[in-house]
Amino acid sequence: MQHRANISGVILAGGKSARMGTDKALLKVGPYTLIETIAGVFRTLVDEILVVTGRPEKFARYGDKAVRDILPGHGPLGGIHAGLVQAVHSRVLVAACDMPFISAPLARFMIELPGDYDVVVPRYRGYAEPLCAIYGKGCIEVIEQRLTRGQNKITGFYEQVRVRYVEEEEMFQVEPHLERVFLNLNTPGDLKKARSLGGWY
Repeated sequence: MQHRANISGVILAGGKSARMGTDKALLKVGPYTLIETIAGVFRTLVDEILVVTGRPEKFARYGDKAVRDILPGHGPLGGIHAGLVQAVHSRVLVAACDMPFISAPLARFMIELPGDYDVVVPRYRGYAEPLCAIYGKGCIEVIEQRLTRGQNKITGFYEQVRVRYVEEEEMFQVEPHLERVFLNLNTPGDLKKARSLGGWY
């Protein structure tokens, strides 16, 4: 049995899926829905899974608890905030519900990094990947300040907290398929690409 760290998992399932035309979390890439895949990976890594969603009755069974945004209408940053506030543990591993190739080895690597950081976030091809990252409860206050001002960009608060960027050369040591890991599905074309990459046509 895998060792599970003292960390909570937060799956963000509150998006409108407008470009996909259907609920992304319940699409299948391979034999499982996206949210089932992510929850399955999280079970090997965390002690608690929270699903942040506007429809708790629909998604409660995929985690230990389904919670709503505390400050609604602010997109993924509002979801991260809700997860942080309501998590049992002081850190949360966050994933968007539309990432079919989330990597357990990479997530474990980030969880086990030494140091006292508020955010641990991958940086791939020069850009942070804030929806596949770890956040600490020390972020709550600064996130709330930004949300109340309508500043919803996730990475916008990074300069106010202690951030550990995980660079490509580090990630490649534990996960050779980064181009898949950070693929998120927004359109039917993205879904087709993911199924092709996974060998499910």
